[in-house]
Amino acid sequence: MPSPRPATIVAIAALALTVSATSSACGGDSTPPPLAPVATGSTSAGGATASAQGFVVPGVPDPCALLSADQVVQIAHLPDGVKSGAIASTSGGRSCAYNAGHPDTVTISLTAVTKSGFDAFRATIPAGTVTAIPNLGDEAYRSTQTPGVIDVYKHGFDLNIAVIHADSYASATDDAKAVALAAVGKV
Repeated sequence: MPSPRPATIVAIAALALTVSATSSACGGDSTPPPLAPVATGSTSAGGATASAQGFVVPGVPDPCALLSADQVVQIAHLPDGVKSGAIASTSGGRSCAYNAGHPDTVTISLTAVTKSGFDAFRATIPAGTVTAIPNLGDEAYRSTQTPGVIDVYKHGFDLNIAVIHADSYASATDDAKAVALAAVGKV
């Protein structure tokens, strides 16, 4: 059996870090509200509908509704035929994945957070690795520790965009910023 490509292993590790980071972003000792499952449809880029389990968190908009699957596929340069749908989040927020489980994937997460909670989470990242992204939401940044991940604070929400491309960290970060730019106006 051939071994996985190193970029794929690192990309999977980056996604795990993203999920962990998103989980921490709600800040502190509060217990996230319970997830209430609801049936939702997910659409592939080709327009086919698939059954998926959705999750509702009171007060948190549906990240799957921010952009259409076709828009995410185009902006993030994902392959045709991508499936999308809600995924469970332990952060007290909501997440939507596109092409989950494949080497090229996008996850859009929304978590209710105070500005001080957003700042506190950013403060846990080594300062030399954080770059502010101007003109994106109320505030945005990325870290070289997690290529392809952009965190945006807007109207009391942390919009976390994670793009993984198995073959290119640079394009993943550029694509994450493009997805964030397209989605942030709808938060």
